[in-house]
Amino acid sequence: RKRYIGNDIVTLVFQEPGALPFIPNIRSQFQHVFIIVRVHNPCSDNTHYSVAVTRSKNVPIFGPPIPKGAMFPKSQSFTKFLLSKLINAENAVHRSDKFVSMATRTRQEYLKDLATNFVTPT
Repeated sequence: RKRYIGNDIVTLVFQEPGALPFIPNIRSQFQHVFIIVRVHNPCSDNTHYSVAVTRSKNVPIFGPPIPKGAMFPKSQSFTKFLLSKLINAENAVHRSDKFVSMATRTRQEYLKDLATNFVTPT
């Protein structure tokens, strides 16, 4: 269990039965997508998961789509679905206008630092 949420672009939240609904009221420059997985009937032959996604308004929609009211059985196909959703979320954030401008600014600062501190006259 992670006590503090860091500067993750995509955050996966796993909720046990009976947990209060997750409300992503975390203000961050870096966290753009939350994928919430809630387990139903854990530790049984009938374990299922529901998945919800919340994203910043500047992050484009990404797949695979989640059918309304979907309950996913515990299986390899659900694992693949969830990994695909996480990877696509990361890729979608990297395409968002806000993230592109932040990444460009960071690269410019790194290059300026390299040029100032590590370039020697030849």
